[in-house]
Amino acid sequence: MFIALPRILVYVAFLFLPFTFIRLYSNLNISDVLIIISFLIIIISNTGKRFLLDTVLLNNIFLVPMLIFSLGFLLSLNMSLLPYESITAYLQVLFIFMFAYPALERIIIDEKQIRTIAVMLIVPGVIISILMIMLKIFSIDIGIDLLATEGWRGRLSYGGMEPSVPGRIILQNIPFLAIFSLTTKSKTIKTFSVILILINILAILLTSSRSNFLTFILGSILFLIFLIKFGTKIRIRSVVFITLITAIMLVITHHFNNEYFIRPFERYSTILNIDKSPSSLERLKVIDKGFNYINKNPFIGLGMGNSYLYTKTSLHNPILLAWVENGIFGIIGFACFYFILLLQGIRCYMNKFYGSYMLLGLTVVMVMMIFGDMFMANSYKRVLWLPAMIMMVNYNILRNQAK
Repeated sequence: MFIALPRILVYVAFLFLPFTFIRLYSNLNISDVLIIISFLIIIISNTGKRFLLDTVLLNNIFLVPMLIFSLGFLLSLNMSLLPYESITAYLQVLFIFMFAYPALERIIIDEKQIRTIAVMLIVPGVIISILMIMLKIFSIDIGIDLLATEGWRGRLSYGGMEPSVPGRIILQNIPFLAIFSLTTKSKTIKTFSVILILINILAILLTSSRSNFLTFILGSILFLIFLIKFGTKIRIRSVVFITLITAIMLVITHHFNNEYFIRPFERYSTILNIDKSPSSLERLKVIDKGFNYINKNPFIGLGMGNSYLYTKTSLHNPILLAWVENGIFGIIGFACFYFILLLQGIRCYMNKFYGSYMLLGLTVVMVMMIFGDMFMANSYKRVLWLPAMIMMVNYNILRNQAK
């Protein structure tokens, strides 16, 4: 019972994870509360002390980077103009690595449960994608801007977030759907999964995010490379089938709204020509400002979550931002989080994902998360990091089974 209840709470937490705008207090949302409750239930169980000692501390691969990052945070906190913002930002990072990850390690014990979590992530992502497409193609507005809204010069979003974030939330569902399509024998489920993938891609296009476009390309290439490493044979019949469905959906989309693809490709055309992108030029200027503050004091930062008060616009690179805000120890600790994930991803690849399609898909999700983070500010969003933590859990389960 002590594990069954937390597991149910975790399932519900992942179901609500994409709805980051449903906040209970400050940045605390429903998913956070459910995971914290799960964590506390484990603590009060008969194995609670062992869980704290082993899973949370001694065997937590993120413990040392978290301690290093915490040192940078504490040294820089005195420089913060808004200490409350610094503390709440730090707590989000602490939550991911010292609460959520250990809880998932203890609660999730097999791939069947991981597949359930994947479904919990897919369902809201598909719903949001459909609402965004309805708003753009059919001009159907359900009247709830938090679920689909158009702004940012024609770019779509939801939850009041900058469009690239919803795009990344939806994007991480595609590898899961691809895995479901590969592993099922049902032609109906295969077809349905492919259609849902295309719906997600159409929704991602509506966000007109260049970083999401590049992340999607990277993810697609890695997925194919991983399948080859896995030993999967790609059937020409399947490729033709997917191409046909894609063509049909593109024709239907263009029929209902012939301007659907104009705005996205206007932005994508500036990827290799940043002189035509005011936002890219602005971000480069902010990076220069960030380096100026680093040069003034590379050891002590400006205070976590406070750099925008100095640079006016948030610096869109988490590693450089960690240095600006938390000093030298901040960048070392935060960079180690990414390094650990990539290292485990390489181990998954070298071991042919231990024969698991799910681990293959999660590894793609993890790499896309890291790559997408390199173009974002405040890169400690739980909705993006927790699926990567699930990859770590799945890797540990399969590695232990292989011993």
